[in-house]
Amino acid sequence: MQRERRRDPYPWTWEIPVAVALATLFLIVIGIQLGRSVANLLAGAGWTWPDANAGAFPSPIGTAFWTSLPGVVGGHADAGLPTPTPDGLAGRGLVWFSLALTEVALLTATIWVGVWAYQRWGPARMRGMATAAEAEKLLGVTRLRKVAGIVRPDIYGKHATAPAAPAQRTAGDLTEQAGPQLGHGLSPWLLDGRRTKEER
Repeated sequence: MQRERRRDPYPWTWEIPVAVALATLFLIVIGIQLGRSVANLLAGAGWTWPDANAGAFPSPIGTAFWTSLPGVVGGHADAGLPTPTPDGLAGRGLVWFSLALTEVALLTATIWVGVWAYQRWGPARMRGMATAAEAEKLLGVTRLRKVAGIVRPDIYGKHATAPAAPAQRTAGDLTEQAGPQLGHGLSPWLLDGRRTKEER
């Protein structure tokens, strides 16, 4: 039955794979610039970013952002930076190490998010199943307490009788209560006002 609910009569079109591929490529490009910036930060040159004023219009991902990519991949930490460049830029080895570490971290996060999204909204997702938050909202303790007067009107309703208060007795109070008590049988010898068969 669950297999029948998973069947999707509408096949995927080319737009979704292309969008995923373009987003992944852009993330890789961002990772290259982030890796160079992290390398310069570790080298003591501070946080660096390509010149935002280069090109026809100012933008953090403008002309210098794209034209400096080959230089950054080649290990040049000063590629595309605004002049004058800061002192103490990272060396080629540190740039490559930072690029590799940044790309691995970004790709790992991307794969994790992609798998989660595929399981949540993909064709193999569980349909007709409530999430934990939805189940808590409808069947959780909070809702049960809210509708307690409807579920158990005899206890929590408006006309529910209040439970009888327990008898208040002080320590050492040996006053006998009316009726049979614990430890006392129904023998006429122990109950006042009762007569034996011979007396009747």
